[in-house]
Amino acid sequence: MKTNQLIGLGCLMIATTVALGAMGAHTLEDAISARYLEVWKTASLYFALNGLGLLAIANIAPSIKGLHIKLIILGSFIFSVSLWILALNEILSPALRKLGAITPVGGVLMIVGWTLIGINLLRRAD
Repeated sequence: MKTNQLIGLGCLMIATTVALGAMGAHTLEDAISARYLEVWKTASLYFALNGLGLLAIANIAPSIKGLHIKLIILGSFIFSVSLWILALNEILSPALRKLGAITPVGGVLMIVGWTLIGINLLRRAD
């Protein structure tokens, strides 16, 4: 992934987090239970952290295997989007709880992606 693409995506992820975090704090606070408000916050936190992480590695991105970065991006979206939707199950449909089953897949993808990047950087002889 090109440096400018990674920076742009990181910025958009952070902007999304700010917008959805504000929505959770101001709109959903009285609409969903405290439990699901925490789920909403968790989704927002991890999306922001991964966006910041992408910004942090943007300058070295050309030397990182694209698959590792793609794992992080895909994992971030699966993890956070599934949690955001899960948090809305009280408003939209209890059937949305089933989406919680795919959340760990996103978490594993993020862990694997960041771990592979870390290992590759530690192995460098720069």
